[in-house]
Amino acid sequence: MKRGWILALVLLSVVVLAGCRGKEELHVLNWGEYMDEDLIAAFEEAYGVRVVYETVGSNEMMETKLKTSGVPYDIMIPSDYMIDKLSQEGLLLEIDTDLLPNLENVTFFEDALALYENEPFGAYMIPYFFGTVGIIFNTNVEGIATTLEEEGICALFNPQTPYRIGMYDSPRDAVGAALLCLEYSVNTVDAGELAEAETLLSEAAFAEFGEDNLKLEVALGNLDMALVYSGDYFDMLFIYEEEGEDITFDFYTPLHTNIWIDAFVIPTTSKNPEMAHAFINFFLDIDTAAENADYVGYTPVIVEVYDIMLEEYEYDYDHYYPQPEGHTREVYRFISNEHSNTLFEILSRIRD
Repeated sequence: MKRGWILALVLLSVVVLAGCRGKEELHVLNWGEYMDEDLIAAFEEAYGVRVVYETVGSNEMMETKLKTSGVPYDIMIPSDYMIDKLSQEGLLLEIDTDLLPNLENVTFFEDALALYENEPFGAYMIPYFFGTVGIIFNTNVEGIATTLEEEGICALFNPQTPYRIGMYDSPRDAVGAALLCLEYSVNTVDAGELAEAETLLSEAAFAEFGEDNLKLEVALGNLDMALVYSGDYFDMLFIYEEEGEDITFDFYTPLHTNIWIDAFVIPTTSKNPEMAHAFINFFLDIDTAAENADYVGYTPVIVEVYDIMLEEYEYDYDHYYPQPEGHTREVYRFISNEHSNTLFEILSRIRD
């Protein structure tokens, strides 16, 4: 009898596995902690599809995965400059807005539209979230808030700093922060200006290079300040609020800094572009997008969703809107592969 039950269970497992293998697959590549996986499960159930979901820590890792892994990615969510690069290389499909009926129900912020609407790569993307680059800092450290107000983003680069500083381990962000301190464009190709930025980076006393971990290191008191994305700060803030922990960190936004926009794109590797559009359309639903924004913590690009976050979710926080009045912002551009290599080499020399 026992052998009969075992045989029945084996046969049931085979049937279940066969059913899973028979499901249509959608391959999604995203950043860590950047989409509510319960909503992904809801999409799977609604469309009878299996979403194979992977995460990475940077745009460059996303690019490498796309180009070398052999995985037929259907959806990726890179940043503006990487979308520009991949579209120039012929690696993205143009978005078919006829397959996105929920677009009719949403309004994108003008500040978001300005980042891509008149750019060639705008035809290849549907915006997801946007934000700035700034500094998360430990409010328990005496004098640190005053230092940031007086020195701005240059506080990251003081060789005699008394603070433990974390730097984002990304060529574009690290070099960009140095260029912002020097009051140069983050997109400069001037060799002299880039050399000055490298000197600034090389003389700085960074305690740690990191990515998503930097926000937690500051929150835990292991670092005093770190360069992060605005969404990193909010992600940490909401976790601490939910857990009832004392919040001993804050966010400093320079008057002039980088503004970025991340977006859905469909790579040419996609074996099911129609289902990829369905996935994007699913996350354009206002209620779904609001639930996702509450999970992610970043600033939505959809006006209706932003209003819900303020009115229903009580997200009326300083720094939540990435371009307040009186502030200026600059978006990263993809200049050339040669320029990208230059930035990579600068950071590599700093790290060595």
